[in-house]
Amino acid sequence: MREEECVSVRMSAIYEFIGEVFLISVLVFFVLMIISACFALFKRDLFPRFSLALLNFFNRPLKAVMGYFHMNPAIVDRAGVMLMNTVHWDSYLRTPLSRRLLLLPQCLRYSCPASVSPLSGVICECCGSCVIGRMKIICESKGINMRVAPGGEFAKRAIVSENPEAVIGVACENDLYKIMRFAAARGIPAVGVILTRSGCVSTDVDEATLESMLLATAEADEQTIKEHKEHEENERNERCAE
Repeated sequence: MREEECVSVRMSAIYEFIGEVFLISVLVFFVLMIISACFALFKRDLFPRFSLALLNFFNRPLKAVMGYFHMNPAIVDRAGVMLMNTVHWDSYLRTPLSRRLLLLPQCLRYSCPASVSPLSGVICECCGSCVIGRMKIICESKGINMRVAPGGEFAKRAIVSENPEAVIGVACENDLYKIMRFAAARGIPAVGVILTRSGCVSTDVDEATLESMLLATAEADEQTIKEHKEHEENERNERCAE
């Protein structure tokens, strides 16, 4: 009887130790997740790939914890979008414009006369009432493929059927994060612009930011960096001269 009691005590101690290790591990991971999200939100690119991996793995648990403390869970998706923009940016820049796919949500439309096709999505007529028409004109002039998605599933089908080398999407935090992960899982670098006003209708996006990211190339990025360095050097020379 005593031997059985000893075995039971040992097993209880082992289970207790395993439970403590598991609890500590979970707490450590959650702390790392919060730190990663904060770095992303404040645009501090510290270990972005590691932070993104943690965010992807603990996405739902972290949202549940934030919901429990009455915090907006969309913050998690916003952090994920920012991290993916950082991680995929260099690869995105190296893709030719003709091999990029721009995905816009139909909620950007205003008083829209466009028709909807199950294969092509929303077919913009460039009526000029919203940003979609202006983006279509830019895309056609630069040879960029564009689709206006009636929903998330259409966006996924467009990525599969068009097989682009890079994707740039526009949507609310949750939908954009999902689409970017879908593209990244297929080896396609994806960047995104979050809507400045969300909702199912009459949404809005920062048009200047979208156009800048849409047309960004490695050559233009290198030129911008070069100009920035020259500007800093000129400022240093002026201070030294004083």
